[in-house]
Amino acid sequence: MGEEQTETRTYTIGTAGHVDHGKSALVRALTGEDPDRLPEEKERGMTIDLGFVHIDFGDGVLATFIDVPGHERFIKTAVAGVAGIDLALFVVAADEGVMPQTREHLALLRHLGIRHGVVAITKADLVDDDWLALVSEELEAFFAGSFLQGASTIAASSTTGAGVEEVRGALKEALARVPPRPPGTTFRMAVDRVFSMRGHGTVLAGTVASGEVRPRDELEIQPLGRKVRVRGVQARHRPVEVAAVGMRTALNVAGVDHEEVERGQEIAEPGLLAPTRRLDLKVTFDAGPVRHRARVRLNKGTAEAMGRLLLLDADGAEAGESHYAQVVLEEPVVATRYEPFVLRDPSTLRLIGGGKILDPAPTPHRRQPWVVAELQKVEAAEGDPKALLAALFTRARGPKRSYRRAELAAALTAVPKVEVDRLLKGLVEAGTAFQLAGEYVPTADREELTEAAVTVIERALARDPLREAVGREEVRARLPYDLSAEACAALLEELATAGRLEAHAGGYRLPGEGPALTAAHREALEALEDFLASGPPMRGREEVEQRLASFAEGETMFKYALARGRVVMLPEKVIVTPAYVDRMREDLVRYLQSHETVRAAEYKDLHNLSRKQATALLDYFYEQGVTVREGGTHRLSPRYSSRNEN
Repeated sequence: MGEEQTETRTYTIGTAGHVDHGKSALVRALTGEDPDRLPEEKERGMTIDLGFVHIDFGDGVLATFIDVPGHERFIKTAVAGVAGIDLALFVVAADEGVMPQTREHLALLRHLGIRHGVVAITKADLVDDDWLALVSEELEAFFAGSFLQGASTIAASSTTGAGVEEVRGALKEALARVPPRPPGTTFRMAVDRVFSMRGHGTVLAGTVASGEVRPRDELEIQPLGRKVRVRGVQARHRPVEVAAVGMRTALNVAGVDHEEVERGQEIAEPGLLAPTRRLDLKVTFDAGPVRHRARVRLNKGTAEAMGRLLLLDADGAEAGESHYAQVVLEEPVVATRYEPFVLRDPSTLRLIGGGKILDPAPTPHRRQPWVVAELQKVEAAEGDPKALLAALFTRARGPKRSYRRAELAAALTAVPKVEVDRLLKGLVEAGTAFQLAGEYVPTADREELTEAAVTVIERALARDPLREAVGREEVRARLPYDLSAEACAALLEELATAGRLEAHAGGYRLPGEGPALTAAHREALEALEDFLASGPPMRGREEVEQRLASFAEGETMFKYALARGRVVMLPEKVIVTPAYVDRMREDLVRYLQSHETVRAAEYKDLHNLSRKQATALLDYFYEQGVTVREGGTHRLSPRYSSRNEN
């Protein structure tokens, strides 16, 4: 019997702590690799960009260290590194203790939802035991009430090596307590590095946030809006057939140049993410006062965007308070429900606060009690997919809209794909939602939506009694409901099938109802038809318009007759009846079947026409595909000929 194979578990560890407290040195001591890769970083002895190195803890436990900058000017980069980590290695230098970025990094970790960590007191060789004991007491008080309360705390020196193995052991033990991320959800990865490799092309790197990715997968980069194909997948510098949630991954992709992609964009399954410039938030403030409409810098995942913060339940916010808000961004980002974020002051870069996104694509709101009530329902539903779907599909107020399956899958990021489909099926079976072209609509809105569509058509036809029908796009634009073109088309087809509407002339009308012509309309239309039937079969447009000039609705009915085929305008502005066109078409086909070709001069003599009239008819039949031209002759079109033979 062969050896039992150890299951491989992959994690991401992020460093945190004040600038120059020894984060990179400790990572180097733990792994033997230098996370500082830029020449400027090596020259200044300070981390500027994210550094990535790997460690094997043994027993199938693998991890990637993301070494983040500690300086306040690089907090944006720190947020990009911390986003998506499983565990924090929080570093505090023994000779300095708690410093400004120590506090700020702890707040960042709290806002970004980190729940597990190890504390390392670095530079322990620079202080005596009494001082080290004082620093340990300070940290115990500092971390009280945070996720690091009670976490393993080890004094270490990257210079002497003292305590480094103890830090390694504490990290391995802490990782064993990290719950596995849900497998099988839809693939998504925030991009934190972009580069080009000779012979391979564009490479996008990041930590897989959800799902799995394989070579040949078709994906989409947002908010760039570019579809790409995965050529190859690497993890830990080796090609792999699949990269799963939590793995540090590099994707070689085709379909985009590396200069088009930047940190902050995301790559995911097509249709999962959509660009947005508005986000509804629950914000806990670390600094204050913050006024309504304050300009802020939002960081989420690896993205950063400037915007205005609109408080929805107060005129201002103070440190320690929590409020609902909407942020209006100056550039698009992509986001999902319950995704963490932080807000910073645009000029001082200090941390203002952070929290979770409650709606990634809201409509503009005013400050109303119902807005807060709906957001409270969504907030309370976190971690409960059924409660979230109920909150979305039974909302009492707020925007009326349909939901794409991909949108709901994005909202249920921790739910496996098969479970998403089961939940949505249950939603329909329970009568909470119904489907239109694959989109989900609250059943409570069905009657309102149906009546709104019928009313839009009814009112449009009432405004213009000569209209035959109303097109789908016009209906969609006038609905008090946000439906896609496909969902609106499905709704109108359902109403037509049910007999509420009737498909007609490329649009829809009420059943059995045509244009509502007044006596004046009918009088002008009859005069037009009598004029064409009583004299020569071909009339000039000016002659027709002159005849109708004395009728109140003459011009309107001439346009009406042209639009509906009651009269036909040939080239050269020659007006005829449809019956005359049909007769002349049949005569021409019979003639060409026996004579093969005809010239305009021959055709003129055959029917006693003027040259202008003969040319107008032949040009019209050529435009209609009855004939083809060969020099100065007309020949029966093969397509038209075969159609008549059949």
